[in-house]
Amino acid sequence: MSLKNKNITLGIIIDTALKIPPNTGVTYRLYFLSKKLTEKGLKVKLFLCNRNINSNKDAESLFENSTMEYHIIPEKIFYDVKKMKSIIKENSLDILQFEDAISLLRYYEIGVKLNIPICLEMHDVETTLKEFLGYRKDEIKNAQIISHNACRLAQAIVCMTSLDHSELIHKVNVSKGKLTLIPNPIDLDYFFYYGPYIKSFNIIFVGNMFYWPNKNAMEQIAKKIYPEVIKKAKDIKFYFIGMIPKKIRKKYEKDNFIFTGSVDNLNEYLKIATLALCPVIEGSGMKVKLLNYCAAGLPVITSKIGASGYEKVKSLLIENDIDNYPNVIVDLLNHHSKLKKIGRSNRKYIEKNFDINDIADKTIRLYKKMIDNFQYKNRIIRKKRITKLVQLLWLDEKRVKTITNKNYYIINNGKIIYKKEIA
Repeated sequence: MSLKNKNITLGIIIDTALKIPPNTGVTYRLYFLSKKLTEKGLKVKLFLCNRNINSNKDAESLFENSTMEYHIIPEKIFYDVKKMKSIIKENSLDILQFEDAISLLRYYEIGVKLNIPICLEMHDVETTLKEFLGYRKDEIKNAQIISHNACRLAQAIVCMTSLDHSELIHKVNVSKGKLTLIPNPIDLDYFFYYGPYIKSFNIIFVGNMFYWPNKNAMEQIAKKIYPEVIKKAKDIKFYFIGMIPKKIRKKYEKDNFIFTGSVDNLNEYLKIATLALCPVIEGSGMKVKLLNYCAAGLPVITSKIGASGYEKVKSLLIENDIDNYPNVIVDLLNHHSKLKKIGRSNRKYIEKNFDINDIADKTIRLYKKMIDNFQYKNRIIRKKRITKLVQLLWLDEKRVKTITNKNYYIINNGKIIYKKEIA
């Protein structure tokens, strides 16, 4: 179904290090869903803090053929709310969207002063995530307060899983009427079906290993899964696909325990994979890696937390006991027909429930509803009583360098259409 949406301009303010193709879960949704929205008639403008562009050549990392528009803004300007308000005003937005609660609270007054309805995407419940990661009680409480206040100020809130939907209501005290569950999508024109590769055995794990839950899962594979599997399948290879700290790589890498780093074409690894793992035991939100695995037609062994959001994919192999993974893996490797059958089922469930066209249409309906119900010119800014706005959790990963480039870039359709230095 193609909807007529030529009058809707969506602006997304997000503090992230975007790369194309994306290499983290949040940017995966950001890029693929935004691109599909433009194909359906929306104008999409991304306002990004400059996290990885020091030169014009670096800006080419955002070149791609679509009508999406990228605004790359120097850090000091990005964090100056008054200057950001001027930038947003010049772009005539119909919806202003944020991908985290901290950014919404920081820039909320822009939406109010310019009379733009605000949408908040909650990719996870940070209160829950910080509990899993062992943060102090005061830090967890602060995360809860920040999330609550951001959700209170947004006109609409999007979450990705039923578990997050429940936790936002009962743990963060979010109004149920504001919440819409829109899962992460899969672009089936981009991620192809291959089925399990059985000429040689290759097990894959996809994820940014600067992110603690992924790093911890990788270490569990290294310590408890790999040693047992290699005893019974000596020629097997384990591939870890995604950003990796140098110290971790040096500690664990060996001939058949391979770190690829960030890759430009994930399909190249999906098509040689026999099966895929997601033994993540911490975290919140919806794990994008399962979409990639299932789209490729791979059997997937995952924890219950890893499977959150995929309750409709009945063929996932859910196992919470890490000590049982080797037995499940070896059994699958000995039964090729079982591998293929599970892989086909995974692909069918993904096609039915997570196709990007259906999810884009649902997103557009939400935006239209927001615009139709929005009360213009009748709002005031209430003083936000919250504890301190901490930096975004992903910045604690320390995987980005300080950027000194003072240029404001606008990139569209594979070229730089604007560049100006801002003091």
